[in-house]
Amino acid sequence: MTGVLRRVPLTAGLVGTLLAGAVLGSPASWATGVGPLSAGRWWTLLTALLTAATPRTALGTALVVGALLGTVEHRWGTRCTGHALVAGQVGAGLVGTGVVAALAGTGDRWGGLLAGAGVTGPLPGVLAAVAAASAWASPLGRRRLRLGLGVVLSMLVLYSGTAGDVHRAAGAVLGLVGGVVLARPRGRAPDGGPVSRRESRALVALIVAAAAVGPLLAALSRTPEGPWAVVSHLFASGRPSAEVLHRVCAGGGDRAACRVLLARAHLAGPGPALLSVLPVVVQLVLAEGLRRGRRAAWVGAVLFSAALALVGVVVVVAVLGHPADALTALGADRSSLPAVSLWAPVVAPGAVLVLLLSTRSRFAVPAAPGTARRWSLPAGAGLAAVVAGYLATGALLAGDWAHPPGVGRLLLDLPARLLPPGWLGEVAPRLVPLHGPARVLADWTGVACWAVLLGTAWAVVRPAVPRGDAARARALVDRHGDGPLSFMTTWVGNRWWFTPDGSAVVAFRVVGGVALTTGDPVGPPAARVEAVAGFTAWCTARGWTPCWYSVTGDTADAVTASLPGAHRVQVASETWLPLGGLAFTGKRWQDVRTAVNRAARDGVEARWVTWASAPLALREQVARASEEWLAGKGLPEMGFTLGGLDELADPAVRCLLALAPDGRVHGVTSWLPAHRDGVPVGWTLDLMRRAPGCPPGTTEFLVGTAALAFQAEGALWCSLSGAPLALPGGEPEAALLARLLETTGRWMEPVYGFRSLLAFKAKFQPRHRALWLVYPGPADLPRIARAVSRAYLPHLGPAQAVRLVRAVLAGRRARPAASAPVREHAGSGAR
Repeated sequence: MTGVLRRVPLTAGLVGTLLAGAVLGSPASWATGVGPLSAGRWWTLLTALLTAATPRTALGTALVVGALLGTVEHRWGTRCTGHALVAGQVGAGLVGTGVVAALAGTGDRWGGLLAGAGVTGPLPGVLAAVAAASAWASPLGRRRLRLGLGVVLSMLVLYSGTAGDVHRAAGAVLGLVGGVVLARPRGRAPDGGPVSRRESRALVALIVAAAAVGPLLAALSRTPEGPWAVVSHLFASGRPSAEVLHRVCAGGGDRAACRVLLARAHLAGPGPALLSVLPVVVQLVLAEGLRRGRRAAWVGAVLFSAALALVGVVVVVAVLGHPADALTALGADRSSLPAVSLWAPVVAPGAVLVLLLSTRSRFAVPAAPGTARRWSLPAGAGLAAVVAGYLATGALLAGDWAHPPGVGRLLLDLPARLLPPGWLGEVAPRLVPLHGPARVLADWTGVACWAVLLGTAWAVVRPAVPRGDAARARALVDRHGDGPLSFMTTWVGNRWWFTPDGSAVVAFRVVGGVALTTGDPVGPPAARVEAVAGFTAWCTARGWTPCWYSVTGDTADAVTASLPGAHRVQVASETWLPLGGLAFTGKRWQDVRTAVNRAARDGVEARWVTWASAPLALREQVARASEEWLAGKGLPEMGFTLGGLDELADPAVRCLLALAPDGRVHGVTSWLPAHRDGVPVGWTLDLMRRAPGCPPGTTEFLVGTAALAFQAEGALWCSLSGAPLALPGGEPEAALLARLLETTGRWMEPVYGFRSLLAFKAKFQPRHRALWLVYPGPADLPRIARAVSRAYLPHLGPAQAVRLVRAVLAGRRARPAASAPVREHAGSGAR
C-alpha cells in the first residue's frame, strides 16, 4: 500500500476521498451545473470533483478513477496529472454547462431536463487527463483509446443523455484538443495512420456492437434522457397504469390508443423481457463474425440493419400520421419531441448500414461452401416448427383471444410477435390474448423464433473449412506445392482454374480485367506446362488479360512458348538457402552468429507455435506489435503476395517467436510449407515483425534458428522470399518497364524499404532466383500496372494516397536512395 501511495498519490487521495464521501455522505451543494453556476457558486466546479451522487456511484467511480487516472499518473507524474485533472474538470464544467444552457435557451425539452440537474464526480477531469495523455501513446494505442472513448461517450450522450454524460464528453473533447496542442511541438507521431484489415474489422465490430447495446442499456436506465433515448422505448415498454387505461379506454376514448395500451399492458414478464434482449444478442454474434472478417456475418449485419431501418421508417411514419398516439408509442408528446429524436429509429440503424456498406471490402473471408445450406436447413426447420406450433395451438385456444382467430389471422399476426415489446407500441398485434395459455403463446412465440436464429447464427462465425475448389486446390498444394509461393495458392482472395483432368491448378485474381496469377501453377511438372497454355487460352476467351506474376524461369519460358509475342520482365529477386550443410561459421556469418549468441546470453527463447495453439497472451502481443508497426509507419497495409496476421490462422503455417525470460514477445516470423509428394521439402518466410524496443539482432536470431531447425528436420531449402521492386546488381534493364520498376523501387525505398530488406537477407549468404512478370504485349502494361497496384494496395483511398506521396517525398529529401543504410526490416510481409 505504501508503494502505491508513493507512486500514484493523487489517484490514491482522490479514491480515498470518494470512498470517505460514500460512507460519511457529501453535501448536495457541492454539485455543479446550470443552477449552481447561475447562483454564483463557481467553487462547485472544483467541489464536484470530490463527491459522487450516491454511495454506489462513488464505489464505481473510485474503481474507474483508480484504473484510468492511476495509469496516467504513473506515466506522467503527479504534477502534470494534477494540472490536467483540475483543468479538465473546470473546463468540462464550463463547456458542459454552457452547452446545456444553450440547449435550454432554445426551449428544447432535453435541454430543460439537463438544466435542472446537478453534476458530481471527477470523471470529466479524469477523462480529460486520459484523452490528453493519449497524444503521447503509440499510434495504435492512441487510435484504440480515442475510438473507444468516442464510441462509449457518444452512446451515453445519445441514449442516456444525463448532464453528467454531457460533462464527461466535454472533458474528453477538451483533453483531446489540449493533448494535440501540447504534444505537437514535441515531435509526437502523426495522427491518421492507416488501419490494417484486422484492426479495421475490430473497429467496425465495436461500433456495430455499441449501436446494438446502446438502446438496451438506455432501456434499462432509470432515467434515459438522451435525444436517442426514444429508441429505448422500442426495446422495452413500461406497463400503463390502471388509471391511464381507464381514462383512455372509457367510453368516448380513442379506440386506437386504447388498443395500443391494452397490447402494452400484456407486455410484462420474462417472455417480453427476453424478446427485448435476443435481437441484441444476435447482433453481438454478427459483430463477432465481423471481427473475424466473415463475409456471411457482413451480409447478416447488413440485412439486420436494413430491417431495423425499415421498421424504424414504419414507426416514424406511424407517429407522423397519428401524432395523438406518440405519447403511448414513444413515451413523449410529439409537440415536445425534437426532430433528432423523432428520426432516431431510422438514423441509428441507417448509420450502421452506411458504415457496413462503406467497409464491405474488409470482410472477404468466405464461409465454407455449404454454410448457407447448413444454416438455412436447421434455421428453416426450427422456424417452421415454431410457426406450426403457434398456428395449431392458437387455433385450439380460439376462445382465449379477444376475437377468436382463424389460421389466416394467426399467420398475419405472427410477424408482430417477433418485434421487441417497444415496437409493439406502434406495430401492435391485432390479436389480444385474454387468458393464461394464449398469453404464454403470444409472449413466447417470438422468443422461440429468435432463439432458433441465435442458435444457428454461429454458422457465420465459425472458421471456413476448405471445400469445393478451395479443397481441391489445397489437396494439390499439399501434394505438389514445392515452389516458394505455392502455399499462397490457398490464401483468401484467390480464385482457381484447374486443368481438365484436375491434375494442376492456377491461383489467380481478376483486377480490372487482368487475370493476375499468384506464382507458378501447382501440380506435377508435366501438368504445369499444360496448365500454362490452358489458363492463358481460357483467360483470352473470356476477354481477360493473362498476367503471369512472380513466376519462376521455367514457367516464364512455358508462357512465352505458348503465347507468341509475350514479354517478360523481372519484378523481384527471391533469396533462398540450400540446406544440408548449413553452419554459421566463418567471418561471413558473423552477424547471424552474434545475434544467436546474444539471444542465448540474454535468455531469449525461440519457440515454435501455430497461431491456433499459441496462448492468447502471446497472440495478443504479436497482434499488438504488428498493428503498432503499421500504425507507426503511417502507410497502407499491403496484400496479395504479402501475408499478414490473417494468413497465420492456417494450421500448416508455423510461427517462430522470440520470447524474453519474462514472457514478452521480441519478434515473430511465420513460415509457409512447400510439399513434394505430401512431404515438406522447404519453407518460405512470410511474416516478419519485431516488437518496439526489442534487442538488436532479433530477426537474425529468428531466421537463423528457423533455418537450422528446418535443416535438422530434413528440409532441402528455406526461402527468405523475394523483395518486390528490389533487383540485385547486374540485372539487364534495357526494357522500358524494367527501368520503370527500378526507378519505382528507388523512390519507394525510404517508405517500404524493399532494397534494405534485400540487403538484410544478404547476411544469410543466399542464392538468388529471378521472379518474372510475363504479359501479352506492351499495350497491356497500363492495365497490368493498375491491377498489380490494386492487388497490393486494395484499400488505398485518396487520403492514404496523398499520405503515401508525402512520405515518399519526405523520405527522398531526408535520405536519398543512393546513400540509404542497410537496416533491419520488420516490413509488411517478408517480400
